[in-house]
Amino acid sequence: MDIRMQGMNGLEALLEMKQRWPDMKVVLMTTFEDSIQAATALEHGAEGYMLKSIHPREMTEALKLIYSGGTWIDRSIATRVFEEMKRQREKLEKYGPRQESYPHGLTKREMEILQHLSSGLRYKSIAAKLFLSEGTVRNYCSTLYSKLGVSNREEAVELARAESIV
Repeated sequence: MDIRMQGMNGLEALLEMKQRWPDMKVVLMTTFEDSIQAATALEHGAEGYMLKSIHPREMTEALKLIYSGGTWIDRSIATRVFEEMKRQREKLEKYGPRQESYPHGLTKREMEILQHLSSGLRYKSIAAKLFLSEGTVRNYCSTLYSKLGVSNREEAVELARAESIV
């Protein structure tokens, strides 16, 4: 099926066909080397995406592969799809949210509270310093103790010092 058709484009037709006949194998053909369109077609269930300039022998091999359960995409378009995926991944790594990693799965706030506990502060003082209620600090400590596998503040501080967490 062609990508650009009058009335309904190939991607719309693909969605309609896959909804009605989910087991039908669909190959989209185009003259346009559009990696985004190819990726979208494959996401929506197309088994193949090929250029109209494909050599007849290569088309025969691609159709055999698809018929036997495989997926086929033109090599030049596949290269572009993977390059775009790599760019997106690099962009996410560069600009994406960076989550700091703390021991025992502690959060930044739990680390703050543990630091205050190790300084000898009581729940009420920690609450005042962090602009939290004393009950909220108690809840944080309860979670903190659970993550550290300890029962109380003394054990938490002892473990944190032994493991150089604080």
